[in-house]
Amino acid sequence: MSSSASSATLREARIRRGIELGEVERVTKIRIKYLRAIEEEQWQLLPGPAYARGFLSTYAQFLELDDRALVEEYRRRHGVAETGPIPEQMLPTRGVAGRRQRRPSGAVLAGLIAVVILGVVVIVGLLDGSPNGEDRADRVRRAEGSGGAPSVTRTSQEPPRAQPDRVSVRLRSSGTVWVCLVDDRGRALVNGETLVAGEARGEFRARAFEVTFGNGAVEMEVDDEPVDVPDLAEPLGYRITPGGVRELDPASRPTCV
Repeated sequence: MSSSASSATLREARIRRGIELGEVERVTKIRIKYLRAIEEEQWQLLPGPAYARGFLSTYAQFLELDDRALVEEYRRRHGVAETGPIPEQMLPTRGVAGRRQRRPSGAVLAGLIAVVILGVVVIVGLLDGSPNGEDRADRVRRAEGSGGAPSVTRTSQEPPRAQPDRVSVRLRSSGTVWVCLVDDRGRALVNGETLVAGEARGEFRARAFEVTFGNGAVEMEVDDEPVDVPDLAEPLGYRITPGGVRELDPASRPTCV
């Protein structure tokens, strides 16, 4: 199997099954631009060899192809040294290969609907019946005649849990990295500092943060949970809220200027 045959195998298998790249992205969490780069053998567009191996393995498993053979062929053809198992953090699906969800057939759906309807009819019959044979209408009339009213069982509902209004952030550099961290009020908490390996900043707490890293040589914890920051030699930006962490486009990243 050649390298071009490997990429053609992925593309042809996807097209043969009528799968759009958008569906592959939705299931595997691999961005379309990386999926297209794999199919077109533009490996330089991927973040690095470790990501290439992980993305290639996940994509092949999604299409139910031999992912080990494809990864081995990529490694051999491009002179990538074997570095052991692919790190879990490099696999977008956290080590579980995405599969297309199989929709139940029409017959199965019809059977399930029939079972549900039958169950509802049986439950209604049990609730409306009484030990002495009187039905619901008889009980209502008897209650009205005695001056009473049918009893109503009230169920208590738990109030919705309030979402946290603050979030915490800790930073630790794993190499030399420029950092700009601002809170929701625009205050610079790390004001465009260049950190060397091993330096820490925080814990900071606020309603939200925005941060720019000069590269990926940094470890970030949000609410005491690690956040994957790709080890890239290019600027990265994130917005951090109690609801989660999302990437910022270059125009929206803070500059601390």
